Amino acid sequence: MRMGNPVGTAIKEDGAARQVVSAVAVLTCAWPALLVTTLCLVPFLNKPFLNDDPWFLLMARQIVAHPAHPMDFEICWNNVGLFGQIRKASFFASGNPLLGQVAQGYVLVPAVLFGAREWIAHLTELVLAWLAVFAMTSLVLRLGWNRWHAIAGALLLVAIPPFLPMASTAMPEILATAIALIAIERLAAWKAEARRSQAAGAAIALGLAGFARSHLLLLLPLGAFFLLDSINPRDVLAQIRRKLWLWTPVFAGACLSALIMLLLHEHYSGANTLPRDANGHHWDRNIFAYLVYLAFPLPLAAFWVINRLRTRRWITIAVITALALVPWIFRLSAGLAFAFSVALFGSAALVGVVLESLEKRDHTALFFILWLAIPLSIVSYIHLPIKYVLPCIPAAIFLGFRLIEGVPFRVARIASLVMIVGYTGYSILILRSDREFAEFGRDSMYQLIAPHVVAGEHVWFPADYCSYWYAPLAGAKLTYPGGPQPKPGDLLVVDMLEGGVYSLAQFPRRTLVESIQHKYRFGRTMGAGIGLYSNMFGYWLWGFGESPDDRYELWRID
Repeated sequence: MRMGNPVGTAIKEDGAARQVVSAVAVLTCAWPALLVTTLCLVPFLNKPFLNDDPWFLLMARQIVAHPAHPMDFEICWNNVGLFGQIRKASFFASGNPLLGQVAQGYVLVPAVLFGAREWIAHLTELVLAWLAVFAMTSLVLRLGWNRWHAIAGALLLVAIPPFLPMASTAMPEILATAIALIAIERLAAWKAEARRSQAAGAAIALGLAGFARSHLLLLLPLGAFFLLDSINPRDVLAQIRRKLWLWTPVFAGACLSALIMLLLHEHYSGANTLPRDANGHHWDRNIFAYLVYLAFPLPLAAFWVINRLRTRRWITIAVITALALVPWIFRLSAGLAFAFSVALFGSAALVGVVLESLEKRDHTALFFILWLAIPLSIVSYIHLPIKYVLPCIPAAIFLGFRLIEGVPFRVARIASLVMIVGYTGYSILILRSDREFAEFGRDSMYQLIAPHVVAGEHVWFPADYCSYWYAPLAGAKLTYPGGPQPKPGDLLVVDMLEGGVYSLAQFPRRTLVESIQHKYRFGRTMGAGIGLYSNMFGYWLWGFGESPDDRYELWRID
């Protein structure tokens, strides 16, 4: 399956063909992915907020009052270590708007203005998802692929988790993905057509990307690399001497990023803003998770296997398969053995594409590899969930397209269709289970808190993610070490999955009043070895399993 000419007009300039992609062509190719995105997300518009959603909603509320100080609000972000104390949000982000992901706060301002209702925030995410689809479709065409690739590429972007699951939250992953795609697409347009509006669009997107997710600040050097025509040092120097102006959007984007940093940087006090384990070395677990992601849910390993089978390199596949069986032979736990096998295929695919690209000195392939490798810059962080990889999934899709060049069109079309249908079904399973997870948290807060508040009793809660949003709405008050404390006779509600044991340890004299236990009906997204939002819980985004911590408890302080 070879590249075809994209829909547009070919123009000759400096001996090279330029592709001018029309808006009609983009819309024609984007509508299937837009339809799938809309149909899958609309049923979940009323999904409750969960996990990190309250951080960005509170930031948006702060921005409404003080637009130039997005992190100048107090928050107590979970109940462990320094996070268990109420401080300015700037403290937890070291005063750095990059670490605070402030761009999402500005995006959620309309939702806050209209009452911070769930459906408004999720509708905002749906619009961002549409933008990502348009940018992906246009980028496929601008990179030289044909209409079929544009349709399949946009559908794969939407179908591969965690695109749809993250679009049903108020977190910044869809914003980060859309900005990253817009930045690269506008750079491709600028490189081909050299219009000032394209340069301005690329500069703005590059300058904003790091404020959606901090590791996307690396899009600036990546964009500079993309604008090169070769990796040969002589050719690079010649191009820079001849066309230094071509890098104007990158310079402008860096200046914009620095300006935003200066304008939004907040003063904070304290030498260390994170608990000890957040500053530790977690690279081994995170790199392992990254390699697992390359094979699943990302399709890079699948495309690599197809490439090896097409080119009759059976020995490579046989060796990798044999190595993948080693953990099973030594009777390791099934979960660890399976993860090791998947990570091995992810490693083989990554090494394979890197070696082949270096051997061919393939600038475009190396650009995709560097894009895909951006999450490796944060492997020392406390965790590396799949959502941090989401803005780089387009690179895996593009590498996949290159790997299956030469495959008969019918085979490629069937394989892509199977992937799209399978991934979409998997995403729907995640969406269903994640809504159940979110509803369990919200409903438990109201069920445990509201009746006692109405009866005139005092109910308290520690700072636990979704509780931070719904417990105050139900009438509870925040408690934290060194802050307001429940008195004898008051009530305390805790979420055992989100660290309730740490809160209960502060009140050894207590009596259990009520407990709400939950059993997930058809799969789960967090806990029991499943970690959609954190690989600290597990490497898989969805699965079955029960946990004794799937409960909320209400205690009376003695």
